[in-house]
Amino acid sequence: MATTDSAARVDQSTSPAPRGPYAEFMQIWEEGYVSNHISARVMQLPGLFITDGNGLRLPDGAIDRAKIREYIVATMGSHATFRVRLQRSFLGLSSPAWVPDEKFDIDRHIIFADRAVDFATADLRALSGDEDPVFSLKHPLWRVRITPLTDGRVAIGIMIHHASTDGLSGMKLFSSISQGGPDEEIPAPTDPFAGRRAAKAWELPFLALSQWWARQGSIGAAWKTYWTKPLLRRIRRVAARITLPLRFGRGGAAALRAALPPRHSAYRITDAALVGRRARELGGTLSDLQVSAMIGAWPGAERVVSLRFPVSFHSANEPHIRNNVRDMEVYGDADADLAATMTLVHRQVVERDDSKPPVPVPGFKIGYSTLLPWVSRPRYFCGAEMLEVAPFPASLGGDSLAVAGIMYRGKLFVGGNMPASLDVEATIGRVYELMSGQPDPGRS
Repeated sequence: MATTDSAARVDQSTSPAPRGPYAEFMQIWEEGYVSNHISARVMQLPGLFITDGNGLRLPDGAIDRAKIREYIVATMGSHATFRVRLQRSFLGLSSPAWVPDEKFDIDRHIIFADRAVDFATADLRALSGDEDPVFSLKHPLWRVRITPLTDGRVAIGIMIHHASTDGLSGMKLFSSISQGGPDEEIPAPTDPFAGRRAAKAWELPFLALSQWWARQGSIGAAWKTYWTKPLLRRIRRVAARITLPLRFGRGGAAALRAALPPRHSAYRITDAALVGRRARELGGTLSDLQVSAMIGAWPGAERVVSLRFPVSFHSANEPHIRNNVRDMEVYGDADADLAATMTLVHRQVVERDDSKPPVPVPGFKIGYSTLLPWVSRPRYFCGAEMLEVAPFPASLGGDSLAVAGIMYRGKLFVGGNMPASLDVEATIGRVYELMSGQPDPGRS
């Protein structure tokens, strides 16, 4: 693997010159993802890439751990998003912030599997790293798991926390830490926070005020912005932050098991152009088709069902916001014709009013659907081509069915989560049939 300076390493040394504090403040909904031990665990999001394995093995067939580690140091280990940790503010006077982890250790974020796995029978969530230890909130919230497969391919599992990214920004992150070609030069490792230090808890309220004021532009704008939120709500929020240590672990392991029952996942691969054409013929978008297929594939006794899906509010005017989506709910009849469900879903989406609170919808709440574009050309990890993506939706512990679609290399990869008591393979197979109009080929 070529680097600009193969001998370079991240320089952790400190300069005699004073280093300014760094803090990137969370939005209120991001703060909620780390407000208790249950949310903190539920919002650990798995991702899984299957590579061809080229260049990732030593001559004896073993995984080249040193080479992969060097690659991760130069990419994820040198990217600001993967170098920050959570810092809570003094007396809860501001929202928590992301600050540089001054005890960053790349080996805390990499796991190499000891033996090869048969992909045909492997647990996809285990390959992604979902069964590995829970993230420590004292360090950056991500981890990579490398697993050799018995057919020569290599699985790359990436766990990342929803507090640090949403689906759209997450796909951009994956592009930034992968390569456009197998021989693309890898930059030398760098410290993205050289010359900066982690802001201390007592500094956060002052930094928050300074950053907020800088975004306002005028005293009038600041006054108007401040009073858009009721004062009582602000007081309650501060009180909740102060009492957080007393509430964070409430219920312990038993509460976590109850909130997050065992789940399993499955995925299918279809032609993106085919399903896009089918969506247009049915009078809607690809997202409408995925939502409608999910409703039609629901195997439960409840027939009128509802589900959530994200609406992106990312804007060039708010580049400081990592997570910028709002959930919308739609409903449909699982026994209805697909075309009728598409019409109903599309109408609900078109008629939504983002300036008003969400309108309640009827039906049994089954879960969540999301659809994300990635890239049309192959991407590479440490020189190995990423062949497949297994999408895992950001589902809540109580979701009965959650589906995610990722468009990559002209293909649509559709994956789903369900409780272990339900048949996820059959359900995702049915989603595939409804979206593509073709028989389910089964697990790849």
